[in-house]
Amino acid sequence: MDESKPAVACNVCLKEIPRSVAKSEEGSDRVYYFCGDTCYQEWLATPDVREVSLAVGGLPLEFEVGQELAKAAARSLDKEATLIAWYDRKQGKESPQRYECHENKPGWLAYAEGHGGNFKVDINQGEYIFVFVTQS
Repeated sequence: MDESKPAVACNVCLKEIPRSVAKSEEGSDRVYYFCGDTCYQEWLATPDVREVSLAVGGLPLEFEVGQELAKAAARSLDKEATLIAWYDRKQGKESPQRYECHENKPGWLAYAEGHGGNFKVDINQGEYIFVFVTQS
């Protein structure tokens, strides 16, 4: 990816794309990015997932630290929040490991949504993503 054109992650399929070509939507607290109209339309159709974005700078962020930050965010909403899926872009890892895509989404994300995942914590625009089930 060209360093002069900062990359962003599509909020639906997580594909990394240049910011200059991404479709975007201003939210109340952040800008959402999409690789194309298909992902944008899918995002519009799934309003039930609450999303929190965290930006961490000034120090290297390891997975374990990101996970603890995500848990703290989820548990501020629901003390019984349960982590059901995660994605680590730096390491190229995910859980659960579902290698097939479903309706233009990575398998781990489709799994989370299909199993009640309703609270997503996105750290550093897709560097780490954690999905929880909450009662709130």
